Amino acid sequence: MQNKISYRSTMKIVDHETFGSNERRTVKNTGTLFLDKSKKTDQLFFVGKCGGEVRIELTITIKQNSSGSISVKESAKLFEGTSANSTDLDGTASKSMLVSKNKTKTLKFRVRNTDEGGDYADLALVITNSFISDDCTKSIKAKAQALGVTFTGAATSNINNPTTVKGGKRVTFRRADIYCSKKTGTHEVHGAIRQKYNHVGAANNALSLPVTDETTTPDRKGRYNHFIGNGSIYWHPTTGPKLVRGAIRHTWAKTGWERGTYGYPTSDEIRIAPNLNEWFSDFQNGVIYWEKNKSVSPATASLSKSKVLAMFSKIFKDKVKDKEDLNIDSIRIDKVGNTGYDFTRSKNREVTFKIEGDYESGIFFIPNPSYTITLRIAFESDKNPDANTKCKLTARLAHWHIHTSGVGHGDLLKGLREGIVNGFNKPLSLGEVPAQSRFLSFKVKKSGGIKLYFAPTGTGPLSANVAQTKLDAL
Repeated sequence: MQNKISYRSTMKIVDHETFGSNERRTVKNTGTLFLDKSKKTDQLFFVGKCGGEVRIELTITIKQNSSGSISVKESAKLFEGTSANSTDLDGTASKSMLVSKNKTKTLKFRVRNTDEGGDYADLALVITNSFISDDCTKSIKAKAQALGVTFTGAATSNINNPTTVKGGKRVTFRRADIYCSKKTGTHEVHGAIRQKYNHVGAANNALSLPVTDETTTPDRKGRYNHFIGNGSIYWHPTTGPKLVRGAIRHTWAKTGWERGTYGYPTSDEIRIAPNLNEWFSDFQNGVIYWEKNKSVSPATASLSKSKVLAMFSKIFKDKVKDKEDLNIDSIRIDKVGNTGYDFTRSKNREVTFKIEGDYESGIFFIPNPSYTITLRIAFESDKNPDANTKCKLTARLAHWHIHTSGVGHGDLLKGLREGIVNGFNKPLSLGEVPAQSRFLSFKVKKSGGIKLYFAPTGTGPLSANVAQTKLDAL
């Protein structure tokens, strides 16, 4: 059973003025949504502003009933002050109605400023509840029509005879696919999430059928689809689409999903070996490792932000040690970037270092020319760690910029350019991790520190101890 719900919301807002004419504004919102077995309730939220003082926040909750009817509740709040941060709540009102299947009804009411002034808003909501049977052909057609051809593109399979897939039906379009079953309802998959879903076998994978459309994450930065096979595909502009499922997904969910300590996934779920019940997923801020029936913390080796800075300072000073007249006043970490987009394994954060100083000109009565050097360093592994692969870890110059000023700074700029280009023309080796080390991840933390993750079993803990010793020696 599926309900296709079309709505038209109108807010006629009046900002009452004691002196002069009242200000008026009409705010309209329209759209279509679907309710089915996998999503029985949906909520809409709209904001309307008028003049310099009135803000209306409107919440519409729509619930599917077993009879095919829908229950609708509309709640309104009137605030004095149009700023989104205003907490001066001066009036509330709400109203409910029941809309039978294949019927259209209108809900009207007014919310007033009950504290002071004559501000108010007249609210009207027109709802059409179209009942769609469990026939997947009809459901997919209705879904495609609601999404629109601009969203889906032209159909690339027969929309009048959907393709049978494991557990349900599917129609493919140029820019999206729509899946349907009695158990999951009718949902679309598109964009990079669709690419990942198809890459792992689509409905024939353990993920099986989608139980949501592509949806914006609560932090408003990413997107996701949930699937009936106890899994999800999450996308973020600085990670790319990543599959997370099973017990690892459950552990991640308990920590707060993408808003928790781990952030977004940066790898698909990785099984260490076909004959081992060991899996892990890499995340922006850590690794979740699952062995047999429990989550186990990986073994780690790390360098703090201060030690990374000390390591880089040592490297930079060694590169310019032959330039005796170059004074270095400060070296600091200026910025730590975000993870980088990739379809398979997200790229590491990049760390930007800033070096400032001057150059001894030899002319005592003229200030020395000064310089600021900005170097963005990418910390990389030549191969994606998976607990079975030998990896070479490096630090590479990804971007540089030099600014000089003062008398004679042109020669200083030329010399610094040559020094940077020649000194950092090859990646700096940070070491090699043997295949038998059970190496899982090489990560730059948000602070600018570095952390290596190893499996908590087998040779992993010993490898972490060896890695820590080598990192300390850098």
